[in-house]
Amino acid sequence: MKRWVVILLVVIMTVSVAGCDSLGVREQIKSWKEAVKTPVEPVSDDEIEDLINQTGSDTTLNESSGGQKVKVKLYFARRQGHGLGVEEREIIKVTGIARATIEELLKGPRDPDLKSALPAGTRLLDINIKPDGTCIVDFNSRIREVSGSKAEALAIYSVVNTLSQFPTIKRVSFMVEGEPVESVGGYISTAEAVTADYSLSEE
Repeated sequence: MKRWVVILLVVIMTVSVAGCDSLGVREQIKSWKEAVKTPVEPVSDDEIEDLINQTGSDTTLNESSGGQKVKVKLYFARRQGHGLGVEEREIIKVTGIARATIEELLKGPRDPDLKSALPAGTRLLDINIKPDGTCIVDFNSRIREVSGSKAEALAIYSVVNTLSQFPTIKRVSFMVEGEPVESVGGYISTAEAVTADYSLSEE
C-alpha cells in the first residue's frame, strides 16, 4: 500500500512541475506575441537627418543647391599685351559665392592666352563682406611677391574686378596674414578700399 502511495505522490509532483513549466512557457510566448503586436514609433525626417549627419558627417551632397551652377567672370593677366583678360567659368552655386570665386581665380586660367596675375602660392585666408559693400580679403604673404608697379596693379585689380561683379560688393580692402596693408607690393596704395577699374580689361 505504501508503495502505491509513494508512486502516486511522485506522479502528482511531476504533473505539478510540468504544469508550472508549461504555464511559464505559455506566459513567455504570450509576452513575446504582445511585444510583436506593439506598434513601432515612426522616425521623423529630422531624426533621420540627424542619423545621417552622425554616421556620415564627412560626406557632402554637392552643396545645398543640388549641384546648380552659376557663371562667374575671372580676371587674369594677358600673356600678350597689357591689362586683364576675362574668362567666364561655371562653378557650383554656394552661399559663399565670393569666396568660391576667388578660390577659382587662384586656380589659374584655362585659356592659354591668359595667366594668373597673382604670385604663385598666393592663398586666400579669409573673406568678409560688410553691410556697406566693403569686401575685406585676407591673403597669405605670397601675394607680396609681385614685382613692379604694373604687376602689382594687375594683381590688385584681378581680385577687385573679379569680386566687384557681385552687387553686394562695392569696394575691396586688402589684408595680408590678418593685418591691413597700405600697399601689397610697395607701389599702389591699398590704405583705402579699392574700387574696380574695368578699363584694364579693354583691348
